[in-house]
Amino acid sequence: MPFSQKQLKSFHESTARQNIWVGSVRSGKSHISLYALLRMCEEAPPGNIAIVGRTIHTIKNNIFAELDKITKGKVHLYLGKQEMMLHGRKLICIGANDERAESKIRGATFSGAYVDEITLIPEGFYKMLLSRLSSKGAKLLGTTNPDSPFHWLKKDFLDRAEELDIKVFNFRIEDNPSLEKEFIENLKKEYRGLWYKRFIEGEWCLAEGSVYDFFDQGIHVIGQPPAFAKYYIAAVDYGTHNPTCFLLLGFNDTVEPKIWVEKEYYFDSKKEGFQKTDAEYADDFYDFLGDIHPKAVYIDPSAASFKVELRRKGSAVLRDAKNDVDNGIRSVAMRLAVGDLKIVYKCQNLIQEIQSYVWDSKKGERGEDVPLKKNDHACDALRYALYSHFGERKDLRELSNEEREFELWKKAKERQNPWAQQNPSGRINWVKKR
Repeated sequence: MPFSQKQLKSFHESTARQNIWVGSVRSGKSHISLYALLRMCEEAPPGNIAIVGRTIHTIKNNIFAELDKITKGKVHLYLGKQEMMLHGRKLICIGANDERAESKIRGATFSGAYVDEITLIPEGFYKMLLSRLSSKGAKLLGTTNPDSPFHWLKKDFLDRAEELDIKVFNFRIEDNPSLEKEFIENLKKEYRGLWYKRFIEGEWCLAEGSVYDFFDQGIHVIGQPPAFAKYYIAAVDYGTHNPTCFLLLGFNDTVEPKIWVEKEYYFDSKKEGFQKTDAEYADDFYDFLGDIHPKAVYIDPSAASFKVELRRKGSAVLRDAKNDVDNGIRSVAMRLAVGDLKIVYKCQNLIQEIQSYVWDSKKGERGEDVPLKKNDHACDALRYALYSHFGERKDLRELSNEEREFELWKKAKERQNPWAQQNPSGRINWVKKR
């Protein structure tokens, strides 16, 4: 598929000290930025190039996997060393998920840098990285989706592009020449509210008002489960002074909705006038499950004492929930938006909380997207279950035959499966067809 004029223009003009591609998801910005990275590997001053992502895992998925496609296997990843080799250039992979990551690059000198999803990188790390690009002609390439208009990247860099040596390239989803109209329309349906403005319209906007401002009881609430569940999962948001909430979710991919919240348990010690012990909550939990044996129970990672009591009282499969608030909320919103998730009417506490769940306006003015910590216990349990169990991964059944073949080959190789070593047809066929 040929590049668009906007992609080509950004490629040829990305000659500043900082070159940043900004815009909606699937807009083609990351793809062309990686071609700029290939050019950097050939033209940058002698030395190593820094490849930065929130984690090493995201670098592997977002950068290495794409470079592997573009170069047809000429990029080599050494996970143990956290390095890549491309065109004879060493690329140092750096995960930067908190402010402590800054210490990883102190004293280093880089000939260039590539940063994936800059708004997710700590401010201190980014500024330290710029100071490490001291070689003459060293440049930074980076991509990002829009965030809050008060985000440090927007205020300190993008809004000052004219006075700093920065080139900013803005992209919309329609700018990607490889996407079919039907796919674009379907993608737009998956995002609502805040995420639609940022990830589809490419707008730097404030998180304000209701988190799930599109929630409609007439659409998202059902009278009873749509079918028998193929399996169940459960979630726990545990509190002592605050309410404790259990949720039971059913899954069946042969019906609509595929996921539903079947029932809830909600105990507010302040309203009831007394507190319960861990042992009492554990008894309540197993009474709540009854004869159902969930595939997994996702529980607040901080509820250590309660987990001990649950293990003592029963045999539930307990797993620490992924407590990533932003991605968790987005996962819930996306499934509500496309109709994959419904809530059974009797879960009244969850339904009420969803409708009163709001962004913290004071933190929003500081560039932070954080919900107000009030009436959020059932909402927390819901995102624990959905994001921890289902995440945002693409189902293999949604891939093309060639993509599926390649994905299965990669998974087998990662597990050091002899089939992948002896039969590398998955990767070879996938490359040939491209």
